Parts: sequence; structure tokens; C-alpha cells
Amino acid sequence: MSDKPSQPSQPPLIAYLIGFALSACCAAWAGSQFALTGSSIGYGVLTGLAFGAMFAFGQRVKNRLFPTPESTKWKINAGPSAADLRPARRAAARAKPVTVAFDDEFIKTARAGTELESIAWQDLERIVITIGDDFLPMPYWMLATAKGGIRLPNDTPGLESLMEEFKVKLPGYDNDATYAAVIAAMGAMEGVFEVWKKAA
Repeated sequence: MSDKPSQPSQPPLIAYLIGFALSACCAAWAGSQFALTGSSIGYGVLTGLAFGAMFAFGQRVKNRLFPTPESTKWKINAGPSAADLRPARRAAARAKPVTVAFDDEFIKTARAGTELESIAWQDLERIVITIGDDFLPMPYWMLATAKGGIRLPNDTPGLESLMEEFKVKLPGYDNDATYAAVIAAMGAMEGVFEVWKKAA
């Protein structure tokens, strides 16, 4: 019997289309009520939520009809997969978050005090923020080298300190374009946002 979990099935495309249509109807109705009731705050909030849902469903439909080619997807190792661990270890691994730390030479990830992977500062070539097609979109920081890299969720313990260290260690990181990319990524539902790239 295989120990690999089966891939979670995605809802059919028709579900996203129905969700988009219902969101559009709700947005139109709430918007008209907002106008008729003299700018009622309740209808205003409902209109905003409906437009947000429309955008989210629209992104899912777009991704189903025009998927990202495999050749352009990031192939970055996020450490040992929980599927490769025995059941007891798998449960323990899920219970403790991955953390990130650094010293003068390396950026390192660890779980429960055990180091998972590391990359040298001098090998770091690119930093991007990616937001995938998830039910609840989460920004991920991708620290890329020529041979791979590290993928960190935006809520990884230690990431804020690492971001401050980027200003010290990475030439050209501390500028307006960097901050604009980070702000755009934090407000997006999906996409890839380049934060920093090593000069040629």
C-alpha cells in the first residue's frame, strides 16, 4: 500500500463559474441598494465583499482556462516533505512551524531545532513574492539561487528579522522599487512580484 497521499481534487470549473455569477448578481443588487438607501454602510460593505469574491472566482476561472506552463513554475525545495516521514513524525512535523534564521554566511530554516536547509548569502540571486491559486491566498517569499532556494510563507517566524538583514546584506535592496513590489504583493490575490535581483 502506497504511503503517498493522493492529490486533493479541485472543484470543477462550473463551480467557479457559478460562484462568479452569484457574486456578480450580489454585487449588482447590493450596489443598487447602497445607492437607493442613501449610502447605507451595510450595503457598502456587502458590495465590496461581493466584488472581492468576483475577483477571486475570476482568478480561479482564468487559471483553469489558461494554466501556468510547468516550465515557468518555480522549482524550489521547501525542505523534506511530510509525506516522506512516518505517520508519528508527520503529525509532530505539522505541529511545529518552520522557522528561518541567519548568520554572516548563511540563511537557514529549521523545525523544532533541527536544521532543514541553508543557502549562502553570496549564492542568493533573486527574491520574489509569489501568491498561488489557493483558497486563502498566502504570500510566499522565494529566495532563489542558481541551484534552487528556499520557500517561506509570509508568517514564518524570523522572516521579519531576515527582511531587515536584506537591507544590510543585499546591494540595491533598500529602495523605493523594493518597497513598491512588497506593498503590491501584500495587496494582491495572485501573482509573482520581483523584490530583488543580483546585479549582473
